[in-house]
Amino acid sequence: MKPTLIRSNALFAGRIGNLTEGEGTQQKEGQNQTEIVLLILLAVIMVSSASPLIKLSQSPDIVKVFWRTLYGGLLMVGVGGLKGDWSKYKSPHVKMNWPWLFGIGIILSFHFTTWFVSLSLTTIAASVVLVNTSPMFTAIFSIVFLGESLRRKTSSGIIIAMIGAAILALNDIQSLLEGAVVGDMLALISAVFLSIYFLGGQKYARGIPNSIYTSIVYLSAAFVTLVQCIIFQINFLVFEFSEMLIFLALALFPTALGHSVNNYLLTIVPAYVVSSAVLGEPIGATILGILVFGESQIPNAIQLLGFATILIGIALVLADLAIKRKDVMPIP
Repeated sequence: MKPTLIRSNALFAGRIGNLTEGEGTQQKEGQNQTEIVLLILLAVIMVSSASPLIKLSQSPDIVKVFWRTLYGGLLMVGVGGLKGDWSKYKSPHVKMNWPWLFGIGIILSFHFTTWFVSLSLTTIAASVVLVNTSPMFTAIFSIVFLGESLRRKTSSGIIIAMIGAAILALNDIQSLLEGAVVGDMLALISAVFLSIYFLGGQKYARGIPNSIYTSIVYLSAAFVTLVQCIIFQINFLVFEFSEMLIFLALALFPTALGHSVNNYLLTIVPAYVVSSAVLGEPIGATILGILVFGESQIPNAIQLLGFATILIGIALVLADLAIKRKDVMPIP
């Protein structure tokens, strides 16, 4: 065979090989992106189940927080044991970040406590929509603490979301639901804690197996909540079978299959991608609330206007974050 023909065949084979490799890479990227979308959908559905379960429980709100985080932490300890992750528990990276992980657990405890109390004072729809304004606070914290500029779309989204919150507040002031405005304010405070929780997860969850990260954070939250129960002399021992089932469901569905999946997603995609899932939670939670509790959870026209306004504002903030940070951590 002539040398020229041999070189031509080799070049052609090389190009075919590169093309095949490129197609394989694209197929793998497509599979990874499909997996990420499915994980986000799973997290939304699971997290949406939290508010109806919380309202079903008759225990004090802080007791609900304790058992949810305790069972969630123990569940993730078991998952870590099955996966063999605990061999990395004493790694230098985990040891170095222990104080920060404990701090994130404290924030999680405060987020749950303020939100659980909110759910006992206002409707599921109002509480969930307001607590999911966390992307707005994430943007504000980025401006205040990271020195990032306030872009026009972000500022517009924040203003629109605030108008929506004001519409809800005015509606609750005029309603006969006692404590609804206080519930709305607590939901907003809970949103602040949730945004800090997400930012902390994005920074400190990387390089740590998800089972280790979540078990440390959940058990830290349980410990902090237990201390609060002792300080305020609240009986945290619950033996009613129905209550224990609710706590286990809270640990399994919204915690292990909701927050834990979110924590995993934070290690592979930007925080704004995970935060964008909050736009679906109010819808799922409201539907579940209506199915479980009936007409009392159906929003009126003014509430729907407020919800839509808030969600539009959040969507604007998330869209701006996506443009500004799309190169921070690309989807693998």
